[in-house]
Amino acid sequence: MSWLKSNRWALLALVVLAPAALVVALSAGWFDYVEQQNGRPIRAVAGQTVEYGGSQFSLLESYRVDADTDRGQAAGLRPGTTLVSATIGVTPGAEPPSCSVELTDASGERRWAEATFADADVTNADGTESYCSTDAEGPYRLQVFFVVPDDAAEAPELRFSRLDLLPDLVLFEL
Repeated sequence: MSWLKSNRWALLALVVLAPAALVVALSAGWFDYVEQQNGRPIRAVAGQTVEYGGSQFSLLESYRVDADTDRGQAAGLRPGTTLVSATIGVTPGAEPPSCSVELTDASGERRWAEATFADADVTNADGTESYCSTDAEGPYRLQVFFVVPDDAAEAPELRFSRLDLLPDLVLFEL
């Protein structure tokens, strides 16, 4: 009994901290897992407005630039890649949305995050944002860029989601 009595604080800390460490270690993986699920998509095409999380979203325009074109070379695209751009009209609801945007191929199996400066030399058009503004008070335009392999540029879909609304998400057909 003296060993238990002398180590009671260490044992109490172990009982409290071990489950807490387990929750912290697994929570990041859980969020990644939930985000990767196909979820319950709300499908939309260009010009169609959808409501998602109290805000409204519509695909205003999209375009593709092949690496072997003058515009693709000016953007510094690597051979065999295509730049895909989409502009989304956002009308925030009572609570402006935060969001995650990625591009999927037609099968939904392959996904790409937004392009970085290392992927392509592109800039947003005037009057557009490059992220979902959580402090926007009125409508705005969101422009995103992706660099994908040529074979994925045929019928991509823009996957638009919020962590708090998963597994619901919006898929814009480009």
